[in-house]
Amino acid sequence: MSQPSLVGSILERKPAGKPSTPPSQTTTKTGFPAVQHRSQSAFARARQNAQKATGQRLRDVPVVQPSSSLKNEILQSKPVPLPPASILPSPAASQRDPDAWRNSMEEENLRRVEAMTEEEREQERAEILEKFGPHVAEVLRKAREAREAKQKADGEGSQEVGAQPSPPSSPSRPRIGERTRSFNSIMRPSSPPSSSASSSRPPSRADRKIRFADITPGDIHVYESAPPSPRRKALALPSPSDSDGPTISLGEWKGSSQKSLRRREETTEAAQDEGRDVKTEVKVADLEEGTPEYIRQRFFPSAPAHDPSVQWMQAAPEEEPEPEAEPTIRFDLSGSPIPADLSSKLPTHLGLHHHAEGSHAGYTLDDIFLLSRSTVPAQRASMLSVLAKIAHKLARTSADSKKGIPELAGQELPLRKRMLATGVEAMSERASVGARAVELLWECIVWWDDVIRDLDGVELRDLDLGTTATSSEGALASLPLDYMLPQIANAFAVGDFPPETLVQLLEILHRLAQHSNAMATTIVSTKGLIANTFQRFLLTPIPLADDTPLPTPFALTFLRIVALSSRENASALLDPADSLLRFVISLPTASPFPVGLATTLLSETLRLYAAFASYGLYAHIATTAQEHFLQLNRYVLSPQCLSVNLRSAWLELIEAWIVCAHDPHRTTPTHEILWSQVVGWGWIDDILAARERLTVQDEELWRRIWEASAAFLEGARINGLRGGEEERASALAILKESFSSGVEQRVVAVALEGARTALGKLSSGLRQAILASDVPVLQELGRHANTLAAATRLFLACAPRATPESLPEPPFILPFAELSSLCAAITNHPFWTGLYTPESTLYAHALCRPLSSLLSRYLRLVRTMPNTALDLWMAQAFAILCRLFPGDEDFAQRTAIGIAETITQDFLRLRGWNVPEAVWDRGGMAIITPFLKYALRPTPELRVGSVWKTPQSISIAATQRLPPLSALTPNERRDHALPLAKDWLFSPLDHLLRSGESEVFKNLPESWDASEAEVVRATLLLIRVSQEVLQYHQLSGFLMSREEAVFGCMKVFMLEHGQQEPSGGSQEEVFRDTIVERFMTDLLAPFSASASQKSLRTPPPSIHTSDSIDVVAKRFLGSAVPFYQWYTDFVGLYDSISFAHPLFARLLLPPLSMRYPVDYRKYLWADFNHVMRTIRVPPEAVITGSIAEYLWPVEVDAEVVGAYLRALVKGSLDGFVRLVAVHHISCKIWPDLGSDGEEKAQKLLRAVIDQGGHDVVRDVVLYRQNRVGTIMLPPACFKQQGEWKASRLEFAGRCGAEVRERLKGLLEGQ
Repeated sequence: MSQPSLVGSILERKPAGKPSTPPSQTTTKTGFPAVQHRSQSAFARARQNAQKATGQRLRDVPVVQPSSSLKNEILQSKPVPLPPASILPSPAASQRDPDAWRNSMEEENLRRVEAMTEEEREQERAEILEKFGPHVAEVLRKAREAREAKQKADGEGSQEVGAQPSPPSSPSRPRIGERTRSFNSIMRPSSPPSSSASSSRPPSRADRKIRFADITPGDIHVYESAPPSPRRKALALPSPSDSDGPTISLGEWKGSSQKSLRRREETTEAAQDEGRDVKTEVKVADLEEGTPEYIRQRFFPSAPAHDPSVQWMQAAPEEEPEPEAEPTIRFDLSGSPIPADLSSKLPTHLGLHHHAEGSHAGYTLDDIFLLSRSTVPAQRASMLSVLAKIAHKLARTSADSKKGIPELAGQELPLRKRMLATGVEAMSERASVGARAVELLWECIVWWDDVIRDLDGVELRDLDLGTTATSSEGALASLPLDYMLPQIANAFAVGDFPPETLVQLLEILHRLAQHSNAMATTIVSTKGLIANTFQRFLLTPIPLADDTPLPTPFALTFLRIVALSSRENASALLDPADSLLRFVISLPTASPFPVGLATTLLSETLRLYAAFASYGLYAHIATTAQEHFLQLNRYVLSPQCLSVNLRSAWLELIEAWIVCAHDPHRTTPTHEILWSQVVGWGWIDDILAARERLTVQDEELWRRIWEASAAFLEGARINGLRGGEEERASALAILKESFSSGVEQRVVAVALEGARTALGKLSSGLRQAILASDVPVLQELGRHANTLAAATRLFLACAPRATPESLPEPPFILPFAELSSLCAAITNHPFWTGLYTPESTLYAHALCRPLSSLLSRYLRLVRTMPNTALDLWMAQAFAILCRLFPGDEDFAQRTAIGIAETITQDFLRLRGWNVPEAVWDRGGMAIITPFLKYALRPTPELRVGSVWKTPQSISIAATQRLPPLSALTPNERRDHALPLAKDWLFSPLDHLLRSGESEVFKNLPESWDASEAEVVRATLLLIRVSQEVLQYHQLSGFLMSREEAVFGCMKVFMLEHGQQEPSGGSQEEVFRDTIVERFMTDLLAPFSASASQKSLRTPPPSIHTSDSIDVVAKRFLGSAVPFYQWYTDFVGLYDSISFAHPLFARLLLPPLSMRYPVDYRKYLWADFNHVMRTIRVPPEAVITGSIAEYLWPVEVDAEVVGAYLRALVKGSLDGFVRLVAVHHISCKIWPDLGSDGEEKAQKLLRAVIDQGGHDVVRDVVLYRQNRVGTIMLPPACFKQQGEWKASRLEFAGRCGAEVRERLKGLLEGQ
C-alpha cells in the first residue's frame, strides 16, 4: 500500500463557506465613493476588507482540501491519527507565539513518522535524498542549530526586560518538518529561519523579518541620483566610481552581514568539495522576493526554467526599445541633455516619459515645443520653464560652440526664433503660464547677450544674426512687436505678474531698445507703454506704505537708451520727464527711499537729462529748478556725498548744459539756457572745487572735471570778454601748477602707463581679430584714452586762440613725447584692420571710439606745437582720418580743408616737387574742396552725435549711437562717410562719373567753373602728395594698394564712357591731357614690376595682403554692378578710342593674372583677340607685384589656351602678352614644364608647327622657365642650355619623324 508523499504538491482547496461578498460602500460627505489608490493590489484590498469585517487579521493556517485525483489513494493509505483539537494552537495562541503552530506541526510529523514501518521510512528517506541531495541532513542540522541559537538569544533578551521565558526547546531528534524547513533555509542563507516560509500569506505581514544585503565595510553611500527602479529600492549600493559625482559616506557597516557572508562562503566551499553546482543555490538569495524566478525556485525547484506549466507567473515580456536611427537629443526637466545611451535606461518615476515615444526618457525639442502649447496650464508652464533653461544653456553655445549644449551648435538662430515665438504666444496668459513665458523671452532676449547689458553707444543689430547665421532675418527682428509691445504695456498697467516678472519685461524692453533705433522708435510709439513704465516703476506714491513697491532705477536706464536712439524718441520723453524732478528735489539724505536707492535714482535721472542735452533738449530745467540744482551742487561737493557715480553724472550734466549755452540758437527750442546764467550760477567754481579730496585713483572723476572745465573755457572764448581771457587766467592759476607737479600730473602719467600696458596686451597675441577675450583689455585702453583726450581738450581750451597755429608757450605741461608715441602706436596698431574680420566681436568698433577721439584731439594738439613740420602734420592727418568713426565728420571736414589749404605752390616748391603752373592758375586745391567736404558729409537722417560735444553737433545730431559694424564695412557702398578707405581721395572722380545725380554739382557756388581735366589734375596731385608724405614719414600702412590705384586710374579713362563726341571734334579726352597722364604714370610707378626685384620671384604668393580689384570696386559700384561688367565696358572703350594708348593698355592687364577668374582672360584673349596685338607693354612696365602670378598655375581652360595659340600664330604679339602666351603653350606641350597629357601635348605641338611661323616655333621650342627661384624674362628665357633639349627632341620624335626633323636644328644647335 502506497504511502502519500510527505512533501506534496500545492493542492486546490474548496471554500469552507460561502464566498464573501464585497462590503457595501459607505457614503462619504461629498456623496462620492472614497478614493482607492491604484497602487494597492486587489488582493491587498480584499484582505483589508476582510480584516474590517472580522475586526482582526487572519492568522490561521488555511485548511488544504485534497483534490479528487488523490482521494482514493488517501483513503487506501494507513490512517494516521490526528492530534486532538485541544493540542492545536488556537488563533489567539498563534498570535501570541508565532512558533506555536510550527511546534505543533513538528509533534504531528513525529507521530506520523513513528506510525510508519521501516520500509515506509526508507522509501521517504530515499525520496528526500533524491530530491535534495545526500547532504540535506547536514544542511537541516545547521539550520536547526541556527534556529535554536536564535530562540535562545530571544529568550535571554526577553528575560532581561522582564518578559516570560520562552517554552523549552523541541527534542533534538531530527524531524521531517524541520528538515523541509531547513532546505528552504539554504536557498535563502541570509534570511533567519521562519515557520511562515512555506505559507501562502503575503510577505507584507506584520512579523516579516527584514533582510539585508551582504556588504563589506565602506560599501554604504548616499547617491544624489534616484534609485534604478521605482519598484526596486536597493538597501545598499555598490561603491561609487569617479563618474558618480559627489557622494557622502555614512561610515563602515558594523552589522552581521559579514557573518552571513562567511556562512555562505562555507556552504559554497562545502558544496564545491562534493562536486555540486552552487549556482542555483546561491541565485535564490540574489533574487528579489516576489519575482517570477524567485517563486519558481522557491516553490517549484524541480520545474525547468522554461516549463510551460509555470509560464502563468511570468511577467509580460518588456519590448526592447529599438535604437533610434539618428539619436535625437533629449532633455530632462532641468533643461540638461540626457546622453543617448542613458535615455532608454532611466526609470519612469522621474517624469521623463510623458511623451509620445515612451521607451526613451527625456523630451525632444519637438516634444517640448508641442507640450508648451498644452491646454493643461501646469504642463504648459512646466514645458515653458524647460525651454527657458535650455535657452539659458544655448546662449552660451552661441558664444562658444564647446559650451552650453555643444550638440546644438549651429542651430542657435532657428531654435532661438522658435523659442521666442513660443514665449510670445503664451505671454498673454495669466498666472504661472504667463510668468514662465516671460522668463523664456527674457532668456532668449536679455540673457542671450548678457555681456552687452551696459553698452549704450551702438546699435546691436549685428548680434541678432550672430557669426554663424545663414538667415537674412535675425531672431529679434522676427518678433511681432505690434502684438508683443501692447501686451507688455497692458502687463505694466494691470500688474498681475510678480515683481520679478515685471522687471524681466522691463529688461526685455531695454534690450530691444539696444537692438536698433527703429525698434526703439516702435517702443516709444506703442500706446501707453512709456506712460505705464513711468507709472509702474518710477512714480511710487509718497509717503510710502508698507506694501508699496520701491522705484526701479533700471527704468531710468531704459529711458536713457531710448533717448540716445534718436532725437525724435528723446523729444517724446520730455513731457513725462517732468515727474522725475521728485528724485532731484529730495536729496538722498532726505529722501523717503533708502539712501543707496535714492542716490542711484538721482544719478540715473541726471544721466537722462544729459542725454536730452546732447540734442539741445530740456535744458530749461536748469532754470526752472535752479534752486534745487544749486542745492544738489552743494550736496555733491560736501563730504556727505560718497557716490562716485553721482558725482560723475553731475559733472556730465553740467558739461552738457554748458555746451548748450555756447550758442543759445542751437538748442531746441532756442534760448533754453543762456551763457549769462551759466556764469551767474558759478558752475566753473563748482567744477574746480570738485577737484578737492580726489586722488590718483579717481581717474573717471578727473576726466569729467577736465571735460567740463574745457567746455566752460571754450564757451568763454565765444561769449566772454576779450575771448574769455579772464576765465582762462583764473582756471590756469589753479591748473598749471597741478599739471606740472601735482595730482593731475600723476593722473596723466598713470593714464599713459595704463594705456601702454593695455596696448601691449592687445599686441602680444598677434591676432588678426578682436575676440571676446580682448574686450576687457580694449575697455581698459578706452578708459585711459578718454582721460588723455580730456587732458588734451583742456590744454587746447586754455590756448588763447582757437585757430590751428603754433603757440608761443604751452598753457601747462603735458608729456608730449610720451603722448605722441602712444598715439603713433594706436594709429598703426593692426587691430584696426582686424576690426572688420568675421571673427571680431560685433560691437568692437564702439569700444574703439575713445581711441579715435584721442587721435583727433592729438592731431589738433600737434598743429599748435612749435616746430611741427607741415608735411609731418599732413602725414599724421592722412593716417588719423582713416581711424575716425561716424560722429567725427565735422573734425574730418576741417582736417581735409586744412590739408587742401596747406598744399600750395610754395609748399611743394620748398620740398623740391615740380608741379606745372597750369594747376595753380585755375585755383589749385580749391577746385576740389567742395568735393572733399561732401565726401565727408554724413547723411542728415543718419548723423551721429560727436563724442566731443559742440553747438553744431547738438543741433544736427539725429542719434547718439554708432551704427552696427555691418553698416561700416570698408569694401561696400555705404550710407556713412566714415571710416574712410585709403582711396577716399578719388572721391572727386566719383562725382564726375555721376555728375548727373551728384549733389555736389547741384550746390556748387556760381564762381566755380573748372573743367573735368582740371578736377582730375587737382585730384591726382592731392593723391600724389598724400602718397609721398606717408611714404616719407614711414606710414606705409596708409598707402593705397596696387588695386586701389589701378581702379582709381581706370575711373579717369571711364570718364569718356558714354560721352557724345562734340560736332567739332576738337575736345581732347581727359586721359590724353599731358598733366593727367604724367600724374597717373607717377602714381602707378611704385606698383610696376620694375619697382621691386620681388616681382620676379616665383612661386607667386599664395596669400595676398591686399584686396582684389573686384573687391575694391564694390566701394564705388556697389553690390548690384559686378566688376566684370565694368571691365567689359573698359575693354570696349579701349577698343574704340584708345589707339593703343600705352597707359590704357597697362590697365587692361591686372585682371588677366591667374588669381582672377578665367572669365576675364576669356573676354580679352578670346572675344577681343584682335586687341591683343595693340598691347605692347614690356614685362617691366606691367602693374603687378609678381610676374609669376600671370604664369602659374598653368592655364587649364581649353578655350583660353586656344586663344593663346591663335594670338601667337595669327597675330604679332609683342612684349609681356607674348611672354604669357608662349609660356602657357609651352607648359602644355613639354613634359619638363609640366604638360598634363602626351596626346594633347602632341596635338598642340603639331598645331604650333603647322600654323606658326619660324619665330613662334622657335620661341615655343626653346622656351624655358624656372618654377622656383627667379623668373627669366626674354630673351634669357629662350637662350638656356641643358639636358632638357634632348628630352624635348625625344618627345618630338614620338610625335613623328617629320616633327623631329623640323625641330632637330633648334634643339641640337648651340
